[in-house]
Amino acid sequence: MLRKLVVLFASLLVTVTTSAAEPISLAGAIGVAGEQRMLSQRLAKAYVQAGLDVVPDVAREQLRDSMNRLDANLVRLRAVSAEIPATEFPLQQLVLRAASLREAASVPVSKDAALQVSRRSLDVLDSAEELVGMLETAPGGQAGHRVNLAGRQRMLSQRLVKAYMLYSWGVDRSASLAELEDAAREFTAGLARLGALPDNSTAMRQELDEIALQWEWLQTALSAEGASSFRLVVAEAGDSILSATDRLTLLYEQVGSR
Repeated sequence: MLRKLVVLFASLLVTVTTSAAEPISLAGAIGVAGEQRMLSQRLAKAYVQAGLDVVPDVAREQLRDSMNRLDANLVRLRAVSAEIPATEFPLQQLVLRAASLREAASVPVSKDAALQVSRRSLDVLDSAEELVGMLETAPGGQAGHRVNLAGRQRMLSQRLVKAYMLYSWGVDRSASLAELEDAAREFTAGLARLGALPDNSTAMRQELDEIALQWEWLQTALSAEGASSFRLVVAEAGDSILSATDRLTLLYEQVGSR
């Protein structure tokens, strides 16, 4: 298995190194690196959701889409790494951990496999978080601060649904519940920080209002403590929040790239 992972890593690294990528602004790079955080949790969420048989066709499509976008984003980030050498190591580690996550998510779904996918998704999340932090501290990177904040909300929307699904399935319930509660607290705090920003445009405020409304609905469903009848509600509410936070992140990215 280790040899297979090393070969897969080498293959991905060659792809990331040699593929052509369009130029990207620093704020845009922060958005792409931040999207890797979200995709790691969306991938794991979709895997668990398929195991629970909650709209399994949608879950499997989200799983495939997340894998493809993880790989595509690595290509885009390679161009940034060439401009900011300090990001080289975090990016290589992200490539390795993304390969490990892909391998874990390629086996038939089971509770044990779901736990491994979740754990490896958190490794990818950590590496992406490190890369985002390095990009934000680079010269000019502060322009992407709001992109980072909004991008974390994207990730949290998927992480808390993933944790809920794990808890609902009975997978390491104590740890899953703790992860769910932590993600919910972070999401609430992040939404408050974004709402307090003084220069939010009308479009930004509209997205924030939509996120707050969907978050209130999702919290109600999450409080059902994993009841199977609420799994679909949680999945759909999480996807709705992801769509709104994605739009908000793009709005911040467009401003930061000017």
